[in-house]
Amino acid sequence: MDIGRRELLVGAVTLGLSATVGSPVVISAVNEDLAPSGRPWHPLTQSLLDRAGRAGQQLDRSRVESIVHELAGEHGRPVIKWMDTPGRAFEHLLRFPLDELAQMPTAQFWPFPPFVSVANEGAEKRSVELYLHATRVLRVEEHGRALLAPKLSYKARAIASQSRPESILEARSVAAEIGWIETSLPGAAAGAIRAVEDLLSAGQAESSMEICHQLSVFEAFERGLLATWETPGELVCLAANCPRPSQSRG
Repeated sequence: MDIGRRELLVGAVTLGLSATVGSPVVISAVNEDLAPSGRPWHPLTQSLLDRAGRAGQQLDRSRVESIVHELAGEHGRPVIKWMDTPGRAFEHLLRFPLDELAQMPTAQFWPFPPFVSVANEGAEKRSVELYLHATRVLRVEEHGRALLAPKLSYKARAIASQSRPESILEARSVAAEIGWIETSLPGAAAGAIRAVEDLLSAGQAESSMEICHQLSVFEAFERGLLATWETPGELVCLAANCPRPSQSRG
């Protein structure tokens, strides 16, 4: 997996696509209403959607750290380093030279949604609809832009400084490598909602380990964790700051 990651990075830089390498993958929802129609979701899935609109508005640091420790299990409790802005998190990670970043495994702390074989094309379409709806409610694209901004700024500064081509390439590579160790919790939470529905539809019990893991991912964002970066010495955690757009006053 890491070999493919490096090959992808080299190819992307060569093609001039480095602005997107290592960034959160976002599927934008269309402007129509993507909320489910017809047959309702499972009650557990619906409860997650109901909670999603309020997720990430306030940090419950104690609960987030408990979730991290629970998921770490027998691997030992990681050292948690809290950051309050994406920019400060990025600057903190810049203390690692490129060669060290390149040796770090791809982010894998948060349980990835398990593959579930869907029954038919209609079930697959419904699953995708749910995921798109969840990304919109959880504001995945908005949060993804916030996480991407420091990387773009870092590369732009390198270009504006008229550095040597090698230095610009290194800046692009550093930003991309930091992206590979990053997990955006809003995106992971959207995937968790979809996974819960798919698992329940496949006959899994709500108490199954697979579903419990996905619920932990969702709750981590719900309790105010926006992103993590997995380094050898610590888990860098970014507190969510989700101000609502200002309302015009008539």
